[in-house]
Amino acid sequence: MKPTITTLFLLIISTMTLTAQSGIDDFFRSTGKIYTVLGVVVILFLVLIIYLIRLEKKISKIEKQINDE
Repeated sequence: MKPTITTLFLLIISTMTLTAQSGIDDFFRSTGKIYTVLGVVVILFLVLIIYLIRLEKKISKIEKQINDE
């Protein structure tokens, strides 16, 4: 599962860098807010990944309980 998450994360990061080449990007760089935006996006993706991992563990635990009965 970890290689899948790593691959997904790298794909998302590479996609973000490819699509960030616009006039809006220049605006954020000139005002110094690009790092704030990037930080918020990274935090959101990390929270999403952590949530999905915890959800998978809970589902696996419930499946194990059902199979044990």
